Amino acid sequence: MTVIWLSRASRKLKPSPFSFLLTQSISDPLSLISKVNPKLSEVSHKPTTIHPKISETKFSFSNNRWLGDVHSAKKFYRSNLNAYFFGICTSSGSLEGANNGGKQRDNEKQLSWIDLYLPKSVRPYAHLARLDKPIGTWLLAWPCMWSITLATSPGHLPDFKMMLLFGCGSFLLRGAGCTVNDLLDRDIDTKVERTRLRPVASGLLTPFQGLSFLGFQLFLGLGILLQLNNYSRVLGASSLLLVFSYPLMKRLTFWPQAFLGLTFNWGALLGWTAVHGSLDPAIVLPLYSAGVLWTLVYDTIYAHQVCDFSKQLLT
Repeated sequence: MTVIWLSRASRKLKPSPFSFLLTQSISDPLSLISKVNPKLSEVSHKPTTIHPKISETKFSFSNNRWLGDVHSAKKFYRSNLNAYFFGICTSSGSLEGANNGGKQRDNEKQLSWIDLYLPKSVRPYAHLARLDKPIGTWLLAWPCMWSITLATSPGHLPDFKMMLLFGCGSFLLRGAGCTVNDLLDRDIDTKVERTRLRPVASGLLTPFQGLSFLGFQLFLGLGILLQLNNYSRVLGASSLLLVFSYPLMKRLTFWPQAFLGLTFNWGALLGWTAVHGSLDPAIVLPLYSAGVLWTLVYDTIYAHQVCDFSKQLLT
């Protein structure tokens, strides 16, 4: 099964609103494209040019997947006809199909806006902080926003300045947590198909560069923490113990999701103290406990999805 997304685009004109999603079992996706647009009838499975404007762009397909580096894919993305091919798991049990045993090729990479728009020197750090996957930031920020809202006086709106500070803090702390995770797991990540292309594991960044980036993230986070009251500063700094210890819990316990819940929902305590300068256990502890259980549920679901996907790759 192959999913093909086609859309008209031009450097001079805005992208046409006409686009469509075509899902069809086909053995030769390029022949289908040639039927949609006869101008591409000369395209073959062999490395060739696709358009005069990008005559130097070489590309090829294997098992209906894009083969080539990020630079050539970026040029292909900016051409008149954009086509993205996504292999879907079939009975062969892999994204690639049976020909290569279900293993992803080293020069294949799922592109994101980081690869298309950021400078090359910045991309590894952006991937290290998972900037293209913002759901982690939202999951970290929501307990903070709930707590700030509960702390607001009746008849008043929440403190938007405080919510902005906590939003930025969630963004930085989540990135710092991902950096710590990748530094500690760099030897394990190289042995896992899903994680072996991460910046530290793949060698794009050295451990020293990762540590330097971590220090930069924590320095910015400190600037935000200093905007809060003294009680909140101590409580916020104590969360670093959870941030640094959580990646190790997958080695020491069968319940890493529970420790993730303790870490991700710390903002439920911190948001209230940022507004009132003290804790009210009768309010914040039920909120914190509910957040921990919520995290336990969604991260367990995520763990099962990753496990099932890995089994498909290995079968």
